[in-house]
Amino acid sequence: MKFNLTIEHEVSPASLLFKASYVGNLGRRVDTTVDLNLPFPGAGAINPRRPFFGVRPGLAGITYALSDGLSSYHSFQFSAEKRLSHGLGFLGAYTWGHSIDNVGTSFGGGADGPVPQDLRNRRADRGNSPFHHRQRFTLGGNYQLPFGKGRPFLNRGGLVNAILGDWQLNGSTAMQTGLPFTPTLASATANTGSGSRPNRTGNGRIENPGPARWFDVTAFGTPAQFTFGNAGRNILEGPGRVNFDFSLFKSFQVTEQVKVQFRAEFFNAFNTPQFDLPNATIGTGPAGTITSIVGIPRQIQFGLKIMF
Repeated sequence: MKFNLTIEHEVSPASLLFKASYVGNLGRRVDTTVDLNLPFPGAGAINPRRPFFGVRPGLAGITYALSDGLSSYHSFQFSAEKRLSHGLGFLGAYTWGHSIDNVGTSFGGGADGPVPQDLRNRRADRGNSPFHHRQRFTLGGNYQLPFGKGRPFLNRGGLVNAILGDWQLNGSTAMQTGLPFTPTLASATANTGSGSRPNRTGNGRIENPGPARWFDVTAFGTPAQFTFGNAGRNILEGPGRVNFDFSLFKSFQVTEQVKVQFRAEFFNAFNTPQFDLPNATIGTGPAGTITSIVGIPRQIQFGLKIMF
């Protein structure tokens, strides 16, 4: 179910269009899979504690497809668009939103931890969606430099215009908060053959987190033996991302029918580091640290395009 309420206002002389929206999306009957033969927590061998052990003792996991998941998304979205005029056009957008569900993504991905942790209490898996970004800002635009367009420089008097004209600047910026993740235990205490979560004894967030210490691992403890931890799903947030791309185009009108375009493109122009999620396995030495990046370092490429 999708719904939205949008207010628009156009400022005519400046060719500006402003939008403010509330956008919602409710998902019902979301598909997922569970292990229907997940053992009950307890001591000793795992198989005798499986629900279907009495029917077939040698039967291990049963992958069971369901369509009873729930999801909800609510957001406020703001944008400003300048339609191309006087050589300038841009679109800026900001979103503040929240996505919640109680199932993992169908095709994997994210850092949900064990889902479900306890098959008999699936409501405990309700939490932030693994793809959830609470805030996101984007800005993209282009600017045609205010010089005269170049006439074919093979014609008399066209050389200066060919050099100065047809320069175009393009840029895009993206800023967003981090993805959520779930702390898990290095040594599961439930003894069910799958992972489990720790007990949450504190907030877990710290001021000024960095790659060497992204969250407070001491805020999570080991549950009692043969029990599940009480820490929720996707309760912590990883590093945000900032990226600036920039390009410069120059077109040369060689003849009336032949044009050459030079392109210089800069991706992640300021070489801003974009860190991956931290190690969230409680009980290991690297827990709380970040050892990898996502995205790309700065890349610069040049191109020449001939149009005829």
